[in-house]
Amino acid sequence: MRPGPRIKVARQSNSCALTSGCVIIITLIWLPLAWCYLLLLCMETVMAGREGSIAFQTGGIGGMKLKNRLVRSATFEAMATDDGKVTNAQVELYRTLAEGGVGLIITGHAAVHLNWSAGRHMTRISDDSFIPLVRRIARAVHEVGNNCRVVLQLTHFGRQCGIQCLKPLVEPVAPSAVYDTLFRRTPRELTSEEIDEIIECFSQAIHRARQAEFDGVQLHAAHGYLLSSFLSPHTNRREDEYGGSTQGRAMIMREIYERATRKVGDDFPILVKINSDDLFPGGIDANEATRIAEELARIGYTAIEISGGTWEAITRSKEELGWKPVLLPESRVDIETKEQEAYFWEAAKRIKKKVAIPVILVGGIKSIDKIEEILHEGSVDFCSMARPLIREPDLPNRWLQGMGSETAECKSCNTCLPIAEPLKCKGN
Repeated sequence: MRPGPRIKVARQSNSCALTSGCVIIITLIWLPLAWCYLLLLCMETVMAGREGSIAFQTGGIGGMKLKNRLVRSATFEAMATDDGKVTNAQVELYRTLAEGGVGLIITGHAAVHLNWSAGRHMTRISDDSFIPLVRRIARAVHEVGNNCRVVLQLTHFGRQCGIQCLKPLVEPVAPSAVYDTLFRRTPRELTSEEIDEIIECFSQAIHRARQAEFDGVQLHAAHGYLLSSFLSPHTNRREDEYGGSTQGRAMIMREIYERATRKVGDDFPILVKINSDDLFPGGIDANEATRIAEELARIGYTAIEISGGTWEAITRSKEELGWKPVLLPESRVDIETKEQEAYFWEAAKRIKKKVAIPVILVGGIKSIDKIEEILHEGSVDFCSMARPLIREPDLPNRWLQGMGSETAECKSCNTCLPIAEPLKCKGN
């Protein structure tokens, strides 16, 4: 009778082994599935959070409705032909940016005057023959069909006509004959008649932009170019109606705006980009930048983008500036922490308190949570980026979908700048 129990024990052992094996198999099958389920839940939570993010809320600049608060800041692309005609590469650049999900694109600057503002491979809008050419950009953006808007940036090089100029016949000009420590030369002072001609060039270019189906324009009055040099007390020492007080130095901006609106009406958005600080002795500082912004808002400009620096600023040392001087000074390098991002934010806060029009902040911004922090504070209305969208034009879509890192891949190395070749990310 003793073998019976032994057989029973053996059966129990086999049963236990079978049960343990089943548990192991079930665990091996279901544990990965459970992790996948949890991961999907997390992704759905992140995606839902991003869809409700303030960065992806609608906004407006004048009558221009924007699907989100993300702006592609103007960046010279160096892709036009030598005589300023739009190329297929430019059209594809802007189509790709529109597909990437940004709410507003501000194009690289376009020349309003043939004689003084045309840089190598720089788009022109200096006469009516360029209207159908630049229209290709506007249509490429609109044809994407995702409600992305596009404005054309307009500029005159002024005293900073240097390495980008087509030929040595291009003469550097400015409101006053003030020595330039970077180029080691003194630009010629403009006559009143020449200023009137430049005002007409800008107003005509604004009209052409509307005819070319752009949603608006932005006047480049930052970084030391001609309009910037009129606003700055360092480079504008005129004693006529275009100099002296803040209102006098902004007179050219008033006359451009008033003459343009007579051509295009007051419903066409005219934005402006200004310096929060020239970063050069005797130039625009924080207080003067606020006064300039107030004056531009009174004139009627639709929105103000806040930047800073002139080319001449890079002649100063790192100790004087507080950061490594590089060309271009508005594009600081080695932005490695979120605390280093948005380096013109404090200036934007001061300006926002004084103006009722939208304020756009640019400067080293490359993290979605930093953007949300800035927008939640209410000190600016839109955040703009340039370099991060060169490397990742689909960055807004990636953030909206909750994919990848909250910080852009851009290393802020400035190797993308189009010094010897077209705009392109060259970082590893």
